[in-house]
Amino acid sequence: MRLRHIYFILFLFVTLHATAQKNLLRYLATQKGAFELQLLNKETKLVPTPIGITCSDSRHDYFVNDGKLYLQINGTGKLFTIDSSLALTRLDNTCYEGYNYGSYSYIRNNKIYNLGGWGFWQFNSGLRYFDTTSKEWFREPINKEVQLAKHMNALVYPDKENDLIYVAYESYPNSYIKSTSDIKNDTIYMQCLDLKTNNWWETPKIFNDKIFLETVLNTNSMVLPGLGILTESYNHLYLINPVTQKLYEIENEIGGTIMNYVASKNGLYFYKDEKLHIYNPQLDSLVSLPLSMSKFSEVSKPLYKKIAPSFSDKIKLNQLPYMIALLLLFTISVVLFFKNKSLRKMQQTIVGSGFHKKSIEVNKQLEFSDNLTETEKSVLDILVEYSKQGAPTSIDQINRALGVKNKEVTIQNKLRSDTLQMINKKFMVFASTNDTLVEREKTALDKRVYQYKLNERYLNKIK
Repeated sequence: MRLRHIYFILFLFVTLHATAQKNLLRYLATQKGAFELQLLNKETKLVPTPIGITCSDSRHDYFVNDGKLYLQINGTGKLFTIDSSLALTRLDNTCYEGYNYGSYSYIRNNKIYNLGGWGFWQFNSGLRYFDTTSKEWFREPINKEVQLAKHMNALVYPDKENDLIYVAYESYPNSYIKSTSDIKNDTIYMQCLDLKTNNWWETPKIFNDKIFLETVLNTNSMVLPGLGILTESYNHLYLINPVTQKLYEIENEIGGTIMNYVASKNGLYFYKDEKLHIYNPQLDSLVSLPLSMSKFSEVSKPLYKKIAPSFSDKIKLNQLPYMIALLLLFTISVVLFFKNKSLRKMQQTIVGSGFHKKSIEVNKQLEFSDNLTETEKSVLDILVEYSKQGAPTSIDQINRALGVKNKEVTIQNKLRSDTLQMINKKFMVFASTNDTLVEREKTALDKRVYQYKLNERYLNKIK
């Protein structure tokens, strides 16, 4: 009797779960073409992960092809179809897992592909396709490696119309490699994979603004194929279009409505037919918001930095006059450098002690903030803002400025500590003082939690 009761409860749970998602399944069944479903929270699942099939309850990747819904368990090659009753049918025979967390799954020409990922302490930069005959994954050769893993260091934007995949990413070393520097590279790159040739760009482009550091690391960014990447940065909404290489702003009212849905961290979304569709699995509600380029206005700011041609490129182009002019300019620069060397007030000081001793170089002719990296500047800006109001800056606010508020606590702590220490070290050299610029104090409510402020003595002296 007890066993029958358990079976009844399980049957009731599955029935209610299937019924609760009927609006989404009914809509997807009518759709043509291939597109991905994006999760507002990486823990969101339309169906439970099958018990015993993987080592852990990994994130789900959902994508649709001509009305058929697919599920791939992220970090594995496990592939399923989902029918109208939410029943799973397994398609693959693979057993390996743990090598491609954060990979990107997509369908092209009715063929399922999987790109990149992270596993076993290193990036897996390969491109794989699923063979329906052998029910196994096979490699698809590409011309070079681009290290990418979603929710870790990269954001993927598909351009299905032109058969391209754009990847905005932060350089992130494999864990096997011994680090020789504690200075973090906060440059954000853009690469592009041509799916017709399986070739990446020869060299990546570099984003022009620190705004995009948050874009890559911030899970609030929305990927809207055919429109762009909608991202919130410092309480402002931008649309990045990798295809047109332009930056846009959105109308405040519409942007606020969209970000309210995103902030709920509940359900999933997809962009199709100039509409943003947002699905709440608990309410079985599918909201469709009209969203086209008419809602955006262009920002007159270049998306990428201009990179001067390399010396070897100039040789290949036989631009002899240009090379002569460049050589003359270089010679003049060298002469002026040594002539004015005595006027330069560059100070180099050894700070720290023991293993952590290192050289800090500061140019006193510049403003203090000009000696900081973009990441350090963003932290200093928020500290100045709150300190001038007489208020402390919280750990969460600094994590947000660093773009790591959604990262693991250990990563947050290390990056926050390294950045604040480097600001203080540079200031001590710049001001020739033993005073620290950034001070730490315990909160009144919880002595285990710290908050930060700027030394009042120097608050009005830094820029």
